[in-house]
Amino acid sequence: MSITKIAVSRTRRRHFLQTAMLVSAGSLAMLQSGCLGLASNLMHAVGMDMIPAEYEGFEGASVAVITMTDSSQYSNDVAARELSRRVGEVLVNRVKKAKLVRGDLVEQWRDQNGGDSVDYAAIGKGVNAERVLAIDLRDLRLRDGATLYRGRADVSMQVIDVETGNIVYSKSLDEYMYPTSTGQHTSETTETRFRKLYLSMLADEIGRSFHPYDMNERIAIDSRIASQ
Repeated sequence: MSITKIAVSRTRRRHFLQTAMLVSAGSLAMLQSGCLGLASNLMHAVGMDMIPAEYEGFEGASVAVITMTDSSQYSNDVAARELSRRVGEVLVNRVKKAKLVRGDLVEQWRDQNGGDSVDYAAIGKGVNAERVLAIDLRDLRLRDGATLYRGRADVSMQVIDVETGNIVYSKSLDEYMYPTSTGQHTSETTETRFRKLYLSMLADEIGRSFHPYDMNERIAIDSRIASQ
C-alpha cells in the first residue's frame, strides 16, 4: 500500500475517532437528561454506529474477484462462480466507485493461459484489474445430519495489488457457519436453494471487510431463512 493511501486511511480513522469523541460527549449529556431517542438518532446521523472498513483500497479501483475451491482447479465449480458473483455484487453496491471485472473475462483468461496454475497478479494484469480479491473456499459442507441444512466452510482471502504483486490485505474466517442457531429442515428447501442462501450470507460477511457497516447487521441474520 502506498504512503499516500496509508496517510489517507489514518486521516479518516483519526477523523472518525475525533467525531466519535465529540458525539459521545453530546450523547452522554442527552442520556443524562433523558433524551435517549435523540442521542441514538444523533449517533446514527454521523455514522457512529458504523464499523469502518478494515481495507479501503477497493474504493475507486477495478477489482477482479477469484474464488478457488477444492475442485475449481479441475472443473467449473458452481460454488466458486456463485461466491465470486455475489461478492462482486456486494463490492459494487457497498464500496464507493469500485469497478468489478466481469467474471467471464477472468474465466476466459484462465482458460486461455492455463487454469491449473494460479498467479493472481498475472490474472489481474491480463484482465486490466488494479486489485485482485482471491478467496479460498475449502471443505464446504451444506448438511448437518440427514435432515438439516447448515452450511460450514473454511474461508481465507487476500487482496493482491496487481502493479506490485504484493499482498496488501489478508484475513481468515475459520469454519464460517450459517445458520448459527439451528439448521433448516430438508423438507423446507432444496440443496440448490440453500447453497445459494449460504453463499449469499458468506459473501455479505466477506464484504464487511471492505465497506463500513451497521453494527446491528449481524443481529438476527438467521431470520433470512424465513424469507426463502
